[in-house]
Amino acid sequence: MAEAGALARRRSVPVYLAGGVVRDLLLGRPARDVDLVVAGDAVDFAERLAVRLQARIRIHGRFATATLSLPDGRRCDLAATRAESYPQPGALPRVVPGAPIEGDLARRDFTINAMALQIAPFRRLVDPFGGREDLRAGRIRMLHPASPSDDPTRALRAVRYAARLGFGIEPKTRRWIAAAVRGRAFDAVSGDRLRRELALLLGEDARAKAVAGLRTMGVDAAVSPALAARGFAARIRRVEAVGRGSGARAGWLGYLLAWVAEASPGAIRRLAGRLALSGEEARRLRSWPAVRRRLGAGFGRLRPSAMGRRLEGVSDDEILAACSRLGPADRKALARWLDPTARLALAIRGADLVAAGIPPGPGIGRALERTLDARRDGLIGRADELDFALAAARRAAR
Repeated sequence: MAEAGALARRRSVPVYLAGGVVRDLLLGRPARDVDLVVAGDAVDFAERLAVRLQARIRIHGRFATATLSLPDGRRCDLAATRAESYPQPGALPRVVPGAPIEGDLARRDFTINAMALQIAPFRRLVDPFGGREDLRAGRIRMLHPASPSDDPTRALRAVRYAARLGFGIEPKTRRWIAAAVRGRAFDAVSGDRLRRELALLLGEDARAKAVAGLRTMGVDAAVSPALAARGFAARIRRVEAVGRGSGARAGWLGYLLAWVAEASPGAIRRLAGRLALSGEEARRLRSWPAVRRRLGAGFGRLRPSAMGRRLEGVSDDEILAACSRLGPADRKALARWLDPTARLALAIRGADLVAAGIPPGPGIGRALERTLDARRDGLIGRADELDFALAAARRAAR
């Protein structure tokens, strides 16, 4: 951020690196994206910095912030120093611009994220809440007792950071989160915000540990009773293992399906509503009880062609979630199916059969299906597809 420092010195504007980037720098971890806090007009500073860095700029007028997309793919978020107040628990904060840097840091979630490194006009570490000491101690600590009631999603971030960094959540913070749960603070949080936090949590490598952390404080049930499921850790780890073995990668929804694997249809419908899911995600979650019945045991005994018909229209997320409920033989068979290098696609198309004299019609589709079954079962090779399909189509036409 040499260019940002030079611009700040030229304009005599204090500029700080803040948030997670300072935490990661102190831990010696890679920090890809950058958060800059400007003690002044952040949008004006961002516009000038964008010219220097030849970056694309997006201005968020409502919040007086900006995002720069750098040529190397990195991102830089800029905001003015500001303070926040919460009109009621769980509500979005009211923003008051122009606060000193210490007031800006006071609105952060944890001490390890409430540090700033001033880069201009001189360098210094601003650490008003002891974040550096908490980093050394491996401790996740909130700044004040009302923090998890003001913003209950901080409880989900606490377990996410603890799992990622291998830290512990300090006892007072645990008690504050438990009090927010008892006070039903999560009821006031929008489904959209909860969904985003759950997606981030389930995107972590240590997701099973993070989900277990929610359980210890009752946060899972506070979000939705469907999440208070037994055996979730083992199911999540099975999804991870099948993914590693097959090369398939579960999205956050796949891990959510494994988490709530045995929940009732009603509980799952209520969870979809609570998370404000829409479109394909809502459809996949609501249809999960029917899909899990369809994807019961027995895959280990099926021929590949029969497996293909059984899995038709089922997403990889759903298959991986089903693996979390199945035995080793079935998981092994499904892992082979999910391996992208083992998936077959016909080299021929319906047009090839028409060109060879087969009349257009549904018989062509059935002939292609039988040809794909034969390929999957190893009965024919790639060079045999057209002859096999033509013979199947002619038999069907008799």
